[in-house]
Amino acid sequence: KRSPLFEDAPQSFLTEVIKDVLSFMSAHGNLWVPFIVTTLIVLVLYMLLPTLCQGSLIQIIAKKHKGEESSPVDGISLGLIVFLPLLEYHLLIKGFSVISVFTEAAFVLRNLGPGAMETLLPVFLSAAVIGFMLTLLFTYSEFFLVLHKKSILTSMMRSAKLVVVSWQHTFLIAILMLIIGLRVLLNIFAVLLIPALLFFAGGFLAAAALTKIGLVIGIIIATIVLFVASYFTGILNLFANTVWTYTFLELMEEKKTQELMGE
Repeated sequence: KRSPLFEDAPQSFLTEVIKDVLSFMSAHGNLWVPFIVTTLIVLVLYMLLPTLCQGSLIQIIAKKHKGEESSPVDGISLGLIVFLPLLEYHLLIKGFSVISVFTEAAFVLRNLGPGAMETLLPVFLSAAVIGFMLTLLFTYSEFFLVLHKKSILTSMMRSAKLVVVSWQHTFLIAILMLIIGLRVLLNIFAVLLIPALLFFAGGFLAAAALTKIGLVIGIIIATIVLFVASYFTGILNLFANTVWTYTFLELMEEKKTQELMGE
């Protein structure tokens, strides 16, 4: 609503939110310490937890592929071993991903308007193409880091070489995963849309009659929707990681077989 796309608002929505939060905290000074501590914990988890889980997940899947037993606790221990190099790699490469470029473009469009977006469009398109190529070339970097304990540069170079050598498999798997991801997202949207409309309609009516009841209903609905969306997203993430880990292991086994046959 506050975006230049819809109206010429005197201040952005983010500014309004910050002012409301500061006003609330000023009226409740005893909440400053819990608020700061909670914010720091959430930021640390947001920055570090996905990397730890990614390293753990890859190693658990690889062990399952080999027929070895591995519990989530074992996976966390293994994830901690490769955590730092994997975090360095993510900090180095994630800013060039297609999703990051799209997010930055959406930020410019939402906050600076169509004029700024039109000016910067060639930059974003170029960055998206470069990001797509880098993402494709470095598809297997995480697996070299986690499973073979290689350095970051070595992992990136070996990933690029493996992608070039087996580009058919990589490209087909990438297209397949994109189609599956879109299909799953559409299914989630279809499953949640109708119940969400009914719930929000009920919540709005309740809010119009009784504000507190409406607030409670809204919180309950938001929690349920967040849980369901997180559950389906987790399933998709697990499936995608399994497919890519299995693909990497099969390609490495095929490469090893070819080297033995060549000898």
